[in-house]
Amino acid sequence: MVLLAKLDCIIRKFEEKILVLLMACMLVLGLMQVISRFVIQKPIGWSEPMLTYMFVWSCFLGASLAVAHHAHFEVELFVDHMSPNAQKIFGILVHLLIISFSILMVWKGALLIEANQTQEMAAMPFSMVWPYLSMPVSGLFVIIHSLTLVVKSLQEENC
Repeated sequence: MVLLAKLDCIIRKFEEKILVLLMACMLVLGLMQVISRFVIQKPIGWSEPMLTYMFVWSCFLGASLAVAHHAHFEVELFVDHMSPNAQKIFGILVHLLIISFSILMVWKGALLIEANQTQEMAAMPFSMVWPYLSMPVSGLFVIIHSLTLVVKSLQEENC
Protein backbone atom coordinates (compact mmCIF):
# COMPACT_ATOMS: atom_id res chain seq x y z
CA MET A 1 0.00 0.00 0.00
CA VAL A 2 2.83 2.40 0.84
CA LEU A 3 4.38 1.98 -2.61
CA LEU A 4 1.00 2.46 -4.30
CA ALA A 5 0.28 5.59 -2.22
CA LYS A 6 3.70 7.07 -3.07
CA LEU A 7 3.24 6.30 -6.76
CA ASP A 8 -0.23 7.88 -6.63
CA CYS A 9 1.22 11.01 -4.98
CA ILE A 10 4.01 11.26 -7.57
CA ILE A 11 1.52 10.92 -10.42
CA ARG A 12 -0.79 13.56 -8.90
CA LYS A 13 2.06 16.05 -8.63
CA PHE A 14 3.19 15.24 -12.17
CA GLU A 15 -0.34 15.72 -13.52
CA GLU A 16 -0.75 19.03 -11.69
CA LYS A 17 2.54 20.40 -13.02
CA ILE A 18 1.92 19.21 -16.57
CA LEU A 19 -1.62 20.65 -16.52
CA VAL A 20 -0.35 24.05 -15.35
CA LEU A 21 2.30 23.97 -18.07
CA LEU A 22 -0.24 22.93 -20.73
CA MET A 23 -2.70 25.64 -19.71
CA ALA A 24 0.00 28.31 -19.74
CA CYS A 25 1.25 27.19 -23.15
CA MET A 26 -2.29 27.06 -24.51
CA LEU A 27 -2.93 30.60 -23.26
CA VAL A 28 0.24 31.96 -24.86
CA LEU A 29 -0.25 30.03 -28.10
CA GLY A 30 -3.92 31.05 -28.32
CA LEU A 31 -2.97 34.68 -27.79
CA MET A 32 -0.25 34.40 -30.44
CA GLN A 33 -2.75 32.87 -32.83
CA VAL A 34 -5.25 35.71 -32.34
CA ILE A 35 -2.58 38.40 -32.71
CA SER A 36 -1.06 36.79 -35.79
CA ARG A 37 -4.44 36.26 -37.43
CA PHE A 38 -6.16 39.58 -36.73
CA VAL A 39 -3.35 42.08 -36.08
CA ILE A 40 -0.49 40.88 -38.29
CA GLN A 41 -2.83 39.28 -40.84
CA LYS A 42 -0.53 36.24 -41.12
CA PRO A 43 -1.89 33.26 -39.15
CA ILE A 44 0.46 30.70 -37.65
CA GLY A 45 -0.42 27.50 -39.53
CA TRP A 46 0.59 25.03 -36.86
CA SER A 47 -0.94 26.82 -33.86
CA GLU A 48 -4.49 25.50 -34.21
CA PRO A 49 -3.60 21.78 -34.43
CA MET A 50 -1.09 22.22 -31.62
CA LEU A 51 -3.75 23.85 -29.43
CA THR A 52 -6.07 20.94 -30.23
CA TYR A 53 -3.49 18.33 -29.23
CA MET A 54 -2.62 20.22 -26.05
CA PHE A 55 -6.32 20.43 -25.22
CA VAL A 56 -6.68 16.67 -25.70
CA TRP A 57 -3.80 16.02 -23.31
CA SER A 58 -5.20 18.48 -20.75
CA CYS A 59 -8.64 16.85 -20.90
CA PHE A 60 -7.32 13.34 -20.37
CA LEU A 61 -4.88 14.34 -17.62
CA GLY A 62 -7.53 16.53 -15.99
CA ALA A 63 -10.00 13.64 -15.97
CA SER A 64 -7.37 11.43 -14.36
CA LEU A 65 -6.59 14.02 -11.71
CA ALA A 66 -10.31 14.48 -11.09
CA VAL A 67 -10.58 10.75 -10.24
CA ALA A 68 -7.78 11.17 -7.70
CA HIS A 69 -9.53 14.16 -6.07
CA HIS A 70 -13.10 12.78 -6.26
CA ALA A 71 -13.95 15.78 -8.45
CA HIS A 72 -16.18 14.04 -11.00
CA PHE A 73 -19.89 14.62 -10.57
CA GLU A 74 -21.92 12.06 -8.64
CA VAL A 75 -25.59 11.35 -8.34
CA GLU A 76 -25.93 10.85 -4.60
CA LEU A 77 -29.69 10.47 -4.41
CA PHE A 78 -29.61 6.75 -3.60
CA VAL A 79 -26.16 6.51 -2.05
CA ASP A 80 -26.99 9.02 0.71
CA HIS A 81 -29.79 6.75 1.90
CA MET A 82 -27.54 3.68 2.20
CA SER A 83 -25.82 2.53 5.35
CA PRO A 84 -22.14 3.51 5.74
CA ASN A 85 -21.02 -0.05 4.94
CA ALA A 86 -23.19 -0.16 1.82
CA GLN A 87 -21.78 3.23 0.76
CA LYS A 88 -18.23 1.86 1.06
CA ILE A 89 -19.10 -1.25 -0.93
CA PHE A 90 -20.83 0.87 -3.57
CA GLY A 91 -17.81 3.18 -3.74
CA ILE A 92 -15.48 0.21 -4.21
CA LEU A 93 -17.71 -1.18 -6.97
CA VAL A 94 -17.73 2.18 -8.73
CA HIS A 95 -13.94 2.33 -8.65
CA LEU A 96 -13.71 -1.24 -9.93
CA LEU A 97 -15.90 -0.19 -12.87
CA ILE A 98 -13.66 2.83 -13.42
CA ILE A 99 -10.63 0.52 -13.40
CA SER A 100 -12.32 -1.78 -15.92
CA PHE A 101 -13.05 1.14 -18.24
CA SER A 102 -9.50 2.43 -17.80
CA ILE A 103 -8.05 -0.95 -18.75
CA LEU A 104 -10.13 -0.72 -21.92
CA MET A 105 -8.76 2.81 -22.51
CA VAL A 106 -5.17 1.60 -22.15
CA TRP A 107 -5.77 -1.36 -24.47
CA LYS A 108 -7.66 0.55 -27.17
CA GLY A 109 -5.28 3.51 -26.86
CA ALA A 110 -2.31 1.19 -27.45
CA LEU A 111 -4.05 -0.22 -30.53
CA LEU A 112 -4.75 3.32 -31.76
CA ILE A 113 -1.10 4.25 -31.32
CA GLU A 114 0.02 1.14 -33.16
CA ALA A 115 -2.37 1.79 -36.04
CA ASN A 116 -1.27 5.43 -36.47
CA GLN A 117 2.49 5.24 -35.97
CA THR A 118 3.26 6.44 -39.47
CA GLN A 119 0.66 9.20 -39.59
CA GLU A 120 1.99 12.74 -39.12
CA MET A 121 0.30 15.68 -37.42
CA ALA A 122 -1.42 18.30 -39.55
CA ALA A 123 0.95 21.20 -40.35
CA MET A 124 3.74 19.74 -38.16
CA PRO A 125 6.40 17.10 -38.78
CA PHE A 126 5.58 15.03 -35.70
CA SER A 127 4.03 11.59 -35.35
CA MET A 128 0.40 11.27 -34.30
CA VAL A 129 1.63 8.91 -31.60
CA TRP A 130 2.03 11.90 -29.26
CA PRO A 131 -1.62 13.03 -29.17
CA TYR A 132 -2.89 9.44 -29.13
CA LEU A 133 -0.54 8.59 -26.26
CA SER A 134 -2.73 10.70 -23.97
CA MET A 135 -5.40 7.99 -23.89
CA PRO A 136 -3.37 5.04 -22.52
CA VAL A 137 -1.27 7.28 -20.26
CA SER A 138 -4.31 8.82 -18.59
CA GLY A 139 -5.96 5.38 -18.43
CA LEU A 140 -2.95 4.05 -16.56
CA PHE A 141 -3.02 7.04 -14.21
CA VAL A 142 -6.74 6.51 -13.54
CA ILE A 143 -6.07 2.84 -12.74
CA ILE A 144 -3.42 3.83 -10.19
CA HIS A 145 -5.62 6.53 -8.62
CA SER A 146 -8.62 4.19 -8.42
CA LEU A 147 -6.58 1.29 -7.01
CA THR A 148 -5.24 3.61 -4.33
CA LEU A 149 -8.79 4.67 -3.40
CA VAL A 150 -10.00 1.04 -3.34
CA VAL A 151 -7.11 -0.02 -1.10
CA LYS A 152 -7.76 2.93 1.24
CA SER A 153 -11.45 1.98 1.44
CA LEU A 154 -10.62 -1.64 2.20
CA GLN A 155 -8.13 -0.65 4.90
CA GLU A 156 -10.65 1.68 6.53
CA GLU A 157 -13.14 -1.18 6.59
CA ASN A 158 -10.74 -3.49 8.41
CA CYS A 159 -9.72 -0.95 11.08
